[in-house]
Amino acid sequence: MTRRGKAAPRGRPSKAERRAAARRMARRRALGFGLGAALVAGLLAAVALTGDGGTRTRPAAPGQVEVAGGPRGAPLAAGEALPPFSAPGLGGGRVTWEPGRPTVIAVWAPWCPHCQAELPVLARVAAEHPGVDLVTVATALDVHPGPDPAEYLADHGLSFPVALDDEAGTLASALGIQGFPTVYYVGSDGAVVDVTVGETEEAALRALFSRLR
Repeated sequence: MTRRGKAAPRGRPSKAERRAAARRMARRRALGFGLGAALVAGLLAAVALTGDGGTRTRPAAPGQVEVAGGPRGAPLAAGEALPPFSAPGLGGGRVTWEPGRPTVIAVWAPWCPHCQAELPVLARVAAEHPGVDLVTVATALDVHPGPDPAEYLADHGLSFPVALDDEAGTLASALGIQGFPTVYYVGSDGAVVDVTVGETEEAALRALFSRLR
């Protein structure tokens, strides 16, 4: 059996050895750069796949929604008083409604395709009736997948006030919401003049706006 003793010090490397060592170092650096770039790309892809980084609109926190009256089992009928309410607004602040001006109040869910189709039409008709306010309530935010309310409004160039309901659906319950969209046409005295449930044709919307005083 051969025993190996202590290695002797190595002398100065030759030019050929130095060039070979330099080539090996260059290859290692190139490999390290490639792995780093791949890691960064993977992280970016992961962020893209996970969505918007947690910036989606959340329901109002418990206690932040204020509304007169308790839950109802059916929509308000013509002649009934719509309860005043106040809730956090999409984008900040609060959205408050009380009698005083003719108002169209649309209750919608971001994932509802009929709501997505009707809201731009409501905004267009409202622009033709400057004496009538348009206020909306976004509810059931996390019940089904759908566009984020803020992104939806931005994509469609919409700027009407949006009150955010809470996770318990306090506003929706107090307004007797049974389907989306539900739209109340309310006179300046706070009484419901008309109510529609489901997508409504533009001509009919114009006629409903025109009835408000």
